[in-house]
Amino acid sequence: MMRRSLVQIGLAALLLGGAGIAYFALVQTTPAATPNPPVEREWIVDTVTARKGDLQPTLRLTGRIVAARDAELRPMAEGQVIRVGPNFFAGGQVRAGELLLEIDRFDYEAALIDANAALLETRAALAEAESELQANRALVAFDREQEGLRKRDLARKQSLQGRGVVSQKGMDDADIAYLTARQQRVTRTQAIARLEAQIDGLRASVQRAEVHVSRAERSLADTRLLAPFDGVLVDVAASTGKRVGAGDRIARIVDSERLEALFHLSDAQFGRLASAGGVLGRPAEITWRAGKTVFRLDASLERVEGEFDAASGGVWVYAPIARDQNTLGLRAGAFVEVETPDIEYGNVVRLPEAAVHDGARAYVVVGGRLDERAVVVLGREGPDLIVTGAIDDGDQVVTTRIPEIGPGLKAQARGPAA
Repeated sequence: MMRRSLVQIGLAALLLGGAGIAYFALVQTTPAATPNPPVEREWIVDTVTARKGDLQPTLRLTGRIVAARDAELRPMAEGQVIRVGPNFFAGGQVRAGELLLEIDRFDYEAALIDANAALLETRAALAEAESELQANRALVAFDREQEGLRKRDLARKQSLQGRGVVSQKGMDDADIAYLTARQQRVTRTQAIARLEAQIDGLRASVQRAEVHVSRAERSLADTRLLAPFDGVLVDVAASTGKRVGAGDRIARIVDSERLEALFHLSDAQFGRLASAGGVLGRPAEITWRAGKTVFRLDASLERVEGEFDAASGGVWVYAPIARDQNTLGLRAGAFVEVETPDIEYGNVVRLPEAAVHDGARAYVVVGGRLDERAVVVLGREGPDLIVTGAIDDGDQVVTTRIPEIGPGLKAQARGPAA
């Protein structure tokens, strides 16, 4: 039994030893592995060919149509509306001077009659005072003549008194007659002064009465509200039978013949245009899309708001539309597109936005590798950027966005992106 165990142990040791010898021989005879060198990745990129030259892009902006004139309609008289014009309704097209509504005129006609009556009374009193003044001025001449006669008579009697020809009573009568004539002249003169002052007051009263008549006439005229200019009515809030107060807003009129496009220019855009000859007078094309129909209207930049809009960082510009083109039913409030020429750039390149990194760098394929070029963005033409910098005519500028893009990266240009 013990002998069998020793035999088994010997066999196991022999097998283990043989396996070790075989493994050692295998390791010694296996050829050594040589690592392969790393292969540099080559990027297939889309490119555009740079073309340098002069370029005048178009500013494409959005805006809305506004009326050059609009006004709130408010009656200056109060009362019940007794009649409205045939076009006095929302959307009604009216002409300048057309009747919009009429207010009950009874009270205003009565006030005008009273004012005219008061004026006539005052004028009559003035005429009477002027006639009396004229009569007193004529009589004062007789008073002076009478006074002169009495004075000469008194002097004559005084000269005769020393001769005993005239009695004392005669002297007293002559003296009294002279003083009476003198008093009559003074009284007449005072009456003339009073009449002159009275006439001045009556003339002032006549002027006040004439003003009252003018006011009454104007109030009577204000019972008829007329259209101030050609336009379309909106926000109509009055009808026959309704009582309105002076100053109540009853409608708004919008001038449909003088329409303008109102749009916004940024500080940079406004500055560019201002430095290149100014903003005003530049041509513009207004595009109005009515469903599937597109209308294009000619306009020109005519006015600029008086101050910059701090909230938007720019300025609002008005471009009136030529009157002979406004036959399309265009109304204020419509959204439109505005195109106007930008400034002209010299010796620049137009690149897709994807070709410019961080607004300052672009990459060009040179000898199978990327070369970094510094650029400056000057403006925009639709989806493209207008740049200047170290890009030469004919350079293949990369438009593919690679996360690890950088100078020296191996790349192969396959042309413009499909």
